[in-house]
Amino acid sequence: MNEKNLVSPFGLSGEKELRTLVENRKAYTLNHCELNIYETYQRSELVPLTFSDLVITSMLRGKKVMHLFDKPGFDYLPGETVIVPPNVTMTIDFPEASETNPSQCTALAIHQQEIRNTLDFLNENYPRANHELWQLNYQQFHFVNNYELAQLINKLISISTGDVLTKDVLANLTLKELLIRIMQMQNLHVIKDNMNQLSTGNRFAYILQYIKSHLAEKLSIDALSQMAYMSKASFFRSFKHELGVSPVDYIIKERIQLAKQLMHNPYCSIADACFKAGFNNQHYFSRAFRKIEGTTPSVYKARTIKVTN
Repeated sequence: MNEKNLVSPFGLSGEKELRTLVENRKAYTLNHCELNIYETYQRSELVPLTFSDLVITSMLRGKKVMHLFDKPGFDYLPGETVIVPPNVTMTIDFPEASETNPSQCTALAIHQQEIRNTLDFLNENYPRANHELWQLNYQQFHFVNNYELAQLINKLISISTGDVLTKDVLANLTLKELLIRIMQMQNLHVIKDNMNQLSTGNRFAYILQYIKSHLAEKLSIDALSQMAYMSKASFFRSFKHELGVSPVDYIIKERIQLAKQLMHNPYCSIADACFKAGFNNQHYFSRAFRKIEGTTPSVYKARTIKVTN
């Protein structure tokens, strides 16, 4: 798993501000959304929470176990985000919460009309490939934050809790971008998880499948755009529009993931992992690895060896 991009923790409530030790709430209401900050200071189980609007939650501190959609409970940790449809109850355990180790999360409730307006605008002006509609996918509801998502949530917290006169306008623009980023992440996950099934009817699924099978080889954007029956400019633009990442950045990230897998083998050196993953320059590999993973290949390699021993 990639290094998580964390949302900055919010200042904890003072003792006099606490009305309850379980899901103590601060709320900041704007025209199109409401930002809630929840804190829990004692171990608790099966705490229900329901919103009448779509809610985007992000963990800031501590740990929760979330129960959603009648699925098995899952650990919910800082650097992760969960989206929940309107009127769906999430049931939450706080297995580690205490006065010295509180849990803290945001819950951003977005008015339904704002979501409809954003989807209508995108579908009318920026249609997706294969005539599919822009829409939120509640099958993809739990994901690790990428850099853009974490930055947008940080920005919304700053806007919502600040006192700028234009905060509603700024929040509205940021909400639209946040919804777009989430849908792009969901599109990418759906295509990656179903490449084989989708590859005959979805050009991007076919391209992602080809990239996965040829990571160690030279991959040219010119060749990939020809496979997609698109001009290079249209392919580059459509790929990023649909999936939220450029084809070049996608290839680099996939090669880093392959290199990480290879480095788990104690007999595979960093140089071997670099070249077997399709990089032809070890210095560039190290730079790209550090940018994406937040650490160097040598530190990562040493950490994997320590874990296996």
